[in-house]
Amino acid sequence: MTFAGRLQVGLSILVLTWACGAQFASSQEQAPTDPAPQAAEDQPADQPEAQPEQPAEEPETPPKEEPKPEESAEPAPQQEMQEQPSAEAPEDKAEPKPQEEKPAAEPNADSESKQEPQEEPPAEKPAPVLPDEVVLKQYVTIPLVGIYGRASVHIDPVDAAIAEGEFSMPEPGDKLTSGTGREVTWRSASTGDDGVLSTRSIRGGYAATTFESPTSGIMLLEATGHAMVYVNNLPYAGDPYAYGDFVVPVQIKEGTNTLVFHVAQSKLQAKLVKPTAELVLSPFRTTLPSLVRGAEASPLWASVTLTNTTESPLDGLSIEARLGDLEPTATPLTWLDGACLRSCAFQFATPEDLPQDITVLQVRVVRDSQILVEGRFDLEVVDASAMQTRTFRSDIDGSVQAYVVVPALNSDSGKTHLVARTSDEEEDDKGKVQNEPAPGAIVALHTDGMTARDFAAQYQAKDWAHVIVPGGRGEFPLDWEEWSRLDAIEAMTDALDQFRIDEDRMYVTGHGMGGHGALVLATSLPGRFAALATTAAWPSLWSYGGGMPDYDDPSPVQAMLHRAASPSDILSHLSNLWGTGVMLMHGSQDEQIPPEQSRLVVKRLATWHSDFAYLEKPDAGNWWGAETVDNPELMGFLASRARSSDSQKVVKLSTSDLGMLSQSDWVTIAAQQTPFETSSVELEVKNTPLSIVGTTKNVQRLVIDQSAVPKGKSFILRLDGGQPVMVRQMPSNGQLWLERSGDRWLQRPVPDSEDKNPDRYGGMKGVFNHDVLLVYGTLGNDQENAWSRAKAHYDAQTFAYRAGGSLEVLSDTEFDPNQAGDRNVVVYGNVDTNRACAALLSSSPVQAFRDRIRVDTRPESGDDIGFVVVRPRSGNDDRLVAMVGGTGIEGMRLTNRLRYFWAGTAYPDLLIVGPEALTTGDGGVRAAGYFAEDWDVDKADIAWRDLAL
Repeated sequence: MTFAGRLQVGLSILVLTWACGAQFASSQEQAPTDPAPQAAEDQPADQPEAQPEQPAEEPETPPKEEPKPEESAEPAPQQEMQEQPSAEAPEDKAEPKPQEEKPAAEPNADSESKQEPQEEPPAEKPAPVLPDEVVLKQYVTIPLVGIYGRASVHIDPVDAAIAEGEFSMPEPGDKLTSGTGREVTWRSASTGDDGVLSTRSIRGGYAATTFESPTSGIMLLEATGHAMVYVNNLPYAGDPYAYGDFVVPVQIKEGTNTLVFHVAQSKLQAKLVKPTAELVLSPFRTTLPSLVRGAEASPLWASVTLTNTTESPLDGLSIEARLGDLEPTATPLTWLDGACLRSCAFQFATPEDLPQDITVLQVRVVRDSQILVEGRFDLEVVDASAMQTRTFRSDIDGSVQAYVVVPALNSDSGKTHLVARTSDEEEDDKGKVQNEPAPGAIVALHTDGMTARDFAAQYQAKDWAHVIVPGGRGEFPLDWEEWSRLDAIEAMTDALDQFRIDEDRMYVTGHGMGGHGALVLATSLPGRFAALATTAAWPSLWSYGGGMPDYDDPSPVQAMLHRAASPSDILSHLSNLWGTGVMLMHGSQDEQIPPEQSRLVVKRLATWHSDFAYLEKPDAGNWWGAETVDNPELMGFLASRARSSDSQKVVKLSTSDLGMLSQSDWVTIAAQQTPFETSSVELEVKNTPLSIVGTTKNVQRLVIDQSAVPKGKSFILRLDGGQPVMVRQMPSNGQLWLERSGDRWLQRPVPDSEDKNPDRYGGMKGVFNHDVLLVYGTLGNDQENAWSRAKAHYDAQTFAYRAGGSLEVLSDTEFDPNQAGDRNVVVYGNVDTNRACAALLSSSPVQAFRDRIRVDTRPESGDDIGFVVVRPRSGNDDRLVAMVGGTGIEGMRLTNRLRYFWAGTAYPDLLIVGPEALTTGDGGVRAAGYFAEDWDVDKADIAWRDLAL
C-alpha cells in the first residue's frame, strides 16, 4: 500500500467480507538502507534487518549454493488442503431401523401380476467446491539459472521451456543447463511448521510445486518473497519486496495445478484461499489523505484496492464514501474485469469546520443499491502546522497518489506560515497574505525501502521553505526514473496549487537513490530549481548497480538497444544543471554507495560549472541520523540561492528522449536526426546587433519562442557556423520553426500534428503515460485467449505493484474505440486473435497474424515469433497504440516477462524476437528500432539481425 495507507496514524480497516491488514511505521532515526539500484528483477544485496530485504530475482552472479537439511531425493508429496464441510453436502444419515417382520401373504393371481417395488434413486452428489485453503509446503527447487540485468530480453531456460510448451513438473534429481552453461539440479525442499520455505541458497532461482483441486475457479494467492509465479504456465505478478499484502486472484483448474515461483527473497511463503465474496477489499495499497483543521471544505481523493474474485466482469459499480455524518459522495466505477486486482479512486466531502470527533471514513462499493463490500478507515487529523499527507489524482493512469508536506514556519512569530487557504480567511485577508513573501519549497526524494512519511520526519520545519516529499509511487521507487520521476513532477504541481510557494526558490534534494532521483529531476527540468543538494548520491545506472547493456563491439541490434536505454545516462546530461547551484555530500566511509559516485559528478562539473560545492564527511558512513539529510551545510546552500525569473540570455539543453525532455526556456528540440541519441543546443541572445547564435547536435527541428527577443523586432539567426539569416519578425503564433536541410537551417511551417511530438514520441514505455487501456483478445484458440487475458492482467498487476498504478483491463468484445478515443491502448495478440487490432491498426504498415509478422513488405515467418509494436493512434494527435503478442502461442509466451516497468530497461518502437531469444538473449532479437518522424516505415531507423530477404 502507499505510504499514506501504511502510515496513517490509527488506520484500521474493518471489512465485512475480508479483514484488510494495515501496517503502521513510525519515524526512525536509524540508517535507511540504500542498496544498489534494482537491476531488472533485481540483484541480491545484503540488507540490515531494519529494512525489507532487497529482491534478487535477477542477480548478475549466481549466489553460492548452500546445502539445505530438508533437501531430499524423494518426490514431493501432495500439498495440505483444508476444506470445511460444504453447505451443499448432505448430513450424515443414522443407521436405518430394522423393519418388523410381517407374515407372508398367500400368493394369488393378483399378487403375482403386480410389479416388484422400484428402489429409490440414490441422492445426488454435491457439486465439487474449491478447497477453503491450500498451504503450499512441498517444493522442488533449483538455484539461479538465468541471466537478467536490465537487458531488453533476458536468458532463462525455465522461461524458455514454458514458452515452448515443454515445461513439466520437475522431479528431484532432474538436471537443467543454466544460462551460463553450468549444470544445476532440481532438489526437493519443505517448509517449516510456519509455512516458510528457506530460499537463501536459491535466490534468483525457482521453487515449483503442485496441488489437486476438485474443481476449477478463482482462488486468492497469498504469497510473498517471489518476483512472479506461473500458475499452470500463465504468469502472475509477485511480491519481490516482501510487503506481505499483495494478494492476487489466480485461475485454478480441476485436477493437478502447477505453480512455479521465481524466487526473489531468502524466504518464500505461499497459500491459496477460497474467496468468501465476489468482491473484496484487498489489503494492498490504501491511499488516504490527512484531514487538516481549518482547511477549505472541498472533496479529497483517496483509493482502495478491489479484487473481483469471480471469472466474470463486474460493471455498473460505484464507490460511496462518507466522512462522519456528512452526505456520502458517489464515484462511478464502471468496470472490473473478472479475476481483476485494481486500485480504485474515489472522492469524499469534507466539512467547513472539521469537528474533533470526525475521523472515520466509511467506504462501500454498491451495485444497484446492493452493498457488495464496505470498510471503515480512521483518518489522521492534523493542524495546518503539522506534517500532513496530501493526495491527488494522477494524469498518468487515474490512480490516487500521495505526498507528505512539512509546512513552512513564519520566521517572525514562530507560528505556522499560512499555506493552503483556510475557510476562515476573507478576501481582504487573502490579499494581505499574498503581499507577504511566500516561502520556497524543498522537494525531498526518499531512498528505497523508506516511506515518504518516514523521510519527511527527518526534517525540521523551516521558516524559509516547505518540505515536499513525493511518494514516488511506492517505498521502492523506480530508481526515481520513469513513473516515479513523473510522480515527483505531479506532486510539485499539486503542491503549487495547494500552498503559497515562491517558484523562484524551489529546490530539490535526496539521499541515496533519492540523491540519484534529485539529479534525474534537476537534469530533466533544466532551470526549474534554484539549487540541488544530495547526500550519498549515485549518478547513473551505468556507474552504480550494474545490469545496463554495455557492449565492446556491438552488433547493429545491440547498438540500437543500447541507444534506447540512453535516457538513463544522467552523466551525459549534466549540462542541464547550468544555472542551478549544486552541492553534493558523501560520507568518506560509505560502504553502501562509495564516495566515488559523488566524485564522478564533481569531476564532470569541475570542468565548466561555476556554482557547485562538494563536502566529503570524514569517518562518516551512509547515514548518521537526521542530519544526513536535514544538514546545516546543505540547507544553508539551498536557502542562499534563488532563480532569476527573467528569460535567460543563454540556454543550454541536452536530451536523448524528447518525450522526457524537449524544452528549456525559449528553446524546444522538436525532432532528432537520430532518435534517442544525445541531442543538444547551446544558444545565446546578443543585443548588438539583435541576434541568436549558437550550436546544435543531432537536432533536425528547432523551435524558438517569442520570449527570446523583444516583440516586433527583427533579428539575425546564425546556427552551427552557417550563413546568417535575417528574421523579419516572429510568426503570428509566437513560434519560429526551423528545420535542418544539409548544412543549412531553413524556416518551415508548423509540421503535421500527426507527426511524432513530445506528447507522442514513441517507445513502449511512453504508452503507459496517458491513461492506457489494456485489451486482451478472444478470437483465438483456448491457449491463445488464455495467454492474452493472463498477460494483460500480469502487466496490470506488475504496474500496480512496481509503479503504484491503476490500469483498466477488458476484452476485445467489450472494447469500444469511440468511447476510449482519448486513451492510449495496448492490444495483446495479433490480428487473428484480437478484434481490437483491426479497429486500431488496420492502416498500420506493420501487421501481425498467425504464422507471420510483416513490416511494410518484409515478412518474418513462423508461429514462434514475439513482438512489441508501437504506432500512433489514428484520429488523435498525442495518443499511441501498442501491440504485444506473437505469431502463435510460442511467440506470445516469449513476451511473458518483457520488463517495460523496470528503470533502465528499454523498448523502442519495434522489437521482434525469435524462439531462441530466451536462450541467447539479444542474439534472438531479429529487429529493433524507431519509426520516422512521420511514423513512416520506409524512412525508419530499424536494425535487422539478418540481411534483407
